[in-house]
Amino acid sequence: MIEHHHEWNAGDLGCGELVLGVRKRLRAHPGKVLKLTALDTAAAIDLQAFCAMTHDELLAVDAKTKNFWLRAREK
Repeated sequence: MIEHHHEWNAGDLGCGELVLGVRKRLRAHPGKVLKLTALDTAAAIDLQAFCAMTHDELLAVDAKTKNFWLRAREK
């Protein structure tokens, strides 16, 4: 378990809505860790691509619980 500062349950939101929601939450908390629950089957792929483009960090993935931990980059 990774220590996190805030959480978001995105449910079954797909690529576009999921990524926009993550972006909004990470930008609001630079340097902090977001614990995300995302049920969409492509969420892991989408989040890896998102982090590669934005330089945020995908710290860990728990495929069993569909949880992801992301650290927002510093401004």
